[in-house]
Amino acid sequence: MEKTQHIVILAAGDFPTHPVPLRALREADLVVCCDSAYCQFSIFNSPFSIPFVVIGDGDSLSEADKRALGDRWIQVDEQDYNDLHKAMAWAANRYPLSTTHYTLLGATGRREDHTLGNISYLVTFGEEYPGIDLEMLTDHGRFTAFCGCRRFDTFPRQQVSVFSMDPGQPVSGSGLKWPLDGMRIRRWWQATLNEALADSVELRSEGWLVLFRTYDPKV
Repeated sequence: MEKTQHIVILAAGDFPTHPVPLRALREADLVVCCDSAYCQFSIFNSPFSIPFVVIGDGDSLSEADKRALGDRWIQVDEQDYNDLHKAMAWAANRYPLSTTHYTLLGATGRREDHTLGNISYLVTFGEEYPGIDLEMLTDHGRFTAFCGCRRFDTFPRQQVSVFSMDPGQPVSGSGLKWPLDGMRIRRWWQATLNEALADSVELRSEGWLVLFRTYDPKV
């Protein structure tokens, strides 16, 4: 089924500068903005041409900001999860997974612990919302989490890195310069900086994988 809506979740890491994530932001049907990302987004979105809501515990907004946002402001006070999780949960519970494409932006950069935690959230969201169509875009490429067997569009000399979230499970793949043949990826560096040979790669594992693909080919 063709996706009918595109929801962007905007976190408070580095604001996008590359044309690919910026296009995703401009073309979103709705931006769910974490409260600590609102300042930069409000400058980008002036004069509010992109539909949006702002969600979080409110510690990054003034009372004047909240009043100005009106019904665009959604307060979630619980502290067990970060604002990215709150924003994703709000969106996924309101828009059908079968007809929605979700994009995470601004989820990397700044503090490295936030970056690692946010990338791992791709797996959590895949577990919490089975079948979700979700990717994370940065200024350098795209992250996708999956489990099982999946084929991805690539191009020759595209840089490809594979991270295993379940290192006990073997990983196999085809279409790569350095093939994976039942490899157990026990450290994050072990399957990085590979290279696509043609227009697709296929990866297989019973555990969760996170795949990174660059926008540009290796020079």
